[in-house]
Amino acid sequence: MSDQFNLIEVQVINQALRNVAIETGIVLQRSAFSPNIRDRLDFSSAIMDSQGRLLAQAEHIPVHLGAMPESVKAIIKHFGENNIEDGDIYISNDPYSGGTHLPDITIVKPIFFEQKLVGYIANRCHHADVGGVVPGSMPGGKYLLHEEGFIIKPTLIERKGKLNEEWLDVFLENVRVPYERKGDLQAQLASTKIGEKKFQSLLAKYSLPRVQKVIEFLINRSRSASLHLIQSIPEGNTYSFTDYMDNDGVTDEPIPITAEVKRCGEELIVDYSKSSKQVEGNINAPLAVTLSATYYLIRALVPRDYATNYGLYEPLKVITKKGTLVDPLPPAGVAAGNVETSQRIVDVLLGVFSQIFPDDIPAASSGTMNNIIIGGTHKGHQFTYYETIAGGIGAGKDYSPPSAKHSHMTNTRNTPIEVLETYYPLQVLEYSILESTGGKGKWSGSNGIRRSIKLLAEEATLSIQSERRNHSPFGLFGGMPGRKGKNILVSSDKQSILPSKTTRKIKKGDIVIIETPGGGGYESV
Repeated sequence: MSDQFNLIEVQVINQALRNVAIETGIVLQRSAFSPNIRDRLDFSSAIMDSQGRLLAQAEHIPVHLGAMPESVKAIIKHFGENNIEDGDIYISNDPYSGGTHLPDITIVKPIFFEQKLVGYIANRCHHADVGGVVPGSMPGGKYLLHEEGFIIKPTLIERKGKLNEEWLDVFLENVRVPYERKGDLQAQLASTKIGEKKFQSLLAKYSLPRVQKVIEFLINRSRSASLHLIQSIPEGNTYSFTDYMDNDGVTDEPIPITAEVKRCGEELIVDYSKSSKQVEGNINAPLAVTLSATYYLIRALVPRDYATNYGLYEPLKVITKKGTLVDPLPPAGVAAGNVETSQRIVDVLLGVFSQIFPDDIPAASSGTMNNIIIGGTHKGHQFTYYETIAGGIGAGKDYSPPSAKHSHMTNTRNTPIEVLETYYPLQVLEYSILESTGGKGKWSGSNGIRRSIKLLAEEATLSIQSERRNHSPFGLFGGMPGRKGKNILVSSDKQSILPSKTTRKIKKGDIVIIETPGGGGYESV
């Protein structure tokens, strides 16, 4: 360690970096218009270096955070580093340029200090609607990317502090509830400016060279932690696991995802090339999502004492094949790849790493974000309700988890019933824990949720993107699987089971019931 600073100062600066991302997120939440961002906290914020590599992040949404640096790198490549100027702000949601799916809009602001580009502050928010053929921009079934919503290629939304009003007007003309979209975008813009000032204050307090040396130390330390983990894996062995998506919303065929993991010297190779080809339904996961899910598992295995930055992931090599479910080619639809396929990639990795670190890996959790979208017009005003519903958590050795929690690639709150019923023509009839849905074992998986919602508007469009309706969350080492989820529609006293992925019209008085899966059980190694 350099004698120019001590470990206490390293920790102070490390925490200050994290606080920049955390405060950026707080400003975003308190400024946002939509319940989806303000109440559910479906957003993330992070700091990248001048090359777009992760320096620090808040503990927001894993699927956002692992993928966001890819968007920043795409913006740098698109505009060229020499063309990035102080006062510029960029926007993108393109899944084939580092994005996740179209509702996730990323705002990126370069940070200059003493006239030098030193990094980027970025945030990503899930907007309740970004246009497309149905409200919510997440239809279930056979849809191409341009049908899902408004595609934002890397674009300058502010040039030297001046808003690109012409672009914004075009965007707002192509989305539903435009005042809400505008308010949320303004909150994103404002929060990056606060983040920039906080980062610049940090540099002014400690000096740019000093902070850069601390960051370099933190990156090397995180890299060494990953290398220590990798070196505990026997070299020469290949570990493999396959799990299945229920279907793609077009056919009923299960769709395999396979991961093969092996150590080669100081490198950990995760190979997904044997996974299914890309499919017609919009469950294809962009490469950034696949990277994000893989990074998440590594982050979970490395002790939290080590900073989350790009050094943590440098010893990792991810292999995919173009044109597959985990690395599709445009214009394949990807709306559910971000929310559902990402969860299954994590489950596959749990299956692989349970063979390597059996004491540290839990059984499968619910394996789905249970996305429900209801949108339409009520009393002359558009509305779009979007929510992910929690489920059960997989048990692990010496660990029986709590019920009704978001897990793995999602980390949001629920929409409070009072907020939901105030903002939308909807009524919540039931919100309860589904007993006995967790898989039994020496340590049992936890239970899912039952959420029942009644439509009060005359008509609306319902979209559901869900999983684990056909394939149960698996248990480990003799533990029982969690119970599968179920989607139910009650219409005119007639009850029907809905597919895991669907878009359809519903009418006033119809009741949509989402029963989420439980987590798998864990017996013993």
